[in-house]
Amino acid sequence: MMTRMKLAFRALALSMAMVLVTACATTEDQQNLTPAEKKMREQASTFNQTMAEGALVGCIAGGILGILASNRHQGNGAAIGCAAGAAVGGAAGYAVASQQESYANEEERLNAKIDEVKADNQRLAGLIDSSRQVIASDKATIVALDKKLAAGKITADAAKLEIAKVDNNIKYLTQTVANLKKRQEEYQTARDESAKTAGKTATKAMDAEISTLKTQIATLEKDLDGLMSRRKISRVG
Repeated sequence: MMTRMKLAFRALALSMAMVLVTACATTEDQQNLTPAEKKMREQASTFNQTMAEGALVGCIAGGILGILASNRHQGNGAAIGCAAGAAVGGAAGYAVASQQESYANEEERLNAKIDEVKADNQRLAGLIDSSRQVIASDKATIVALDKKLAAGKITADAAKLEIAKVDNNIKYLTQTVANLKKRQEEYQTARDESAKTAGKTATKAMDAEISTLKTQIATLEKDLDGLMSRRKISRVG
């Protein structure tokens, strides 16, 4: 009979394999992307990467704890632990990464956070530009497919295959917006903590950057909503 420790290591290997399968699938998808779609994903990778890393760590830790805590049905324990750990780890991924640095004082920590938000705002501005190119192209694709379907120049099945790329872009941007909102919340939490010791006056620059971040997230979400609305009324199921 395998010991719990051996089962724990098996859970570790299984968890890593699950993540690698997901990563491989993403890599395969990249091969079929247009230059604009690739650029969009490259610019969004910073906002999505830490979430994936946190989910990986959470899955592994949760899977191992699930085995060690289960007297019976240890396979189920690993699966449940992995799923729970991935959810928690993904949500906290960026927060953990951001807290790894140590600072001499609160002012230094606050200034570092301001620089982080400022850098995110610059990256997000570029992402909005590239995503608008993708969204415009996707809307044009939907219009063209609707016309072909109406004229009987394409079958419903063929149209679904072509519009799959649009759906993938929608899914990717939806996840990116969700991750951005979590990051905004984490910045707000860091700002509130700093205000307790440094005072509200010291957080004015942070407030301005967070406000810009919030506005840009809303802009990206509005652009995405426009694409989703057009997709919903398409003839393609």
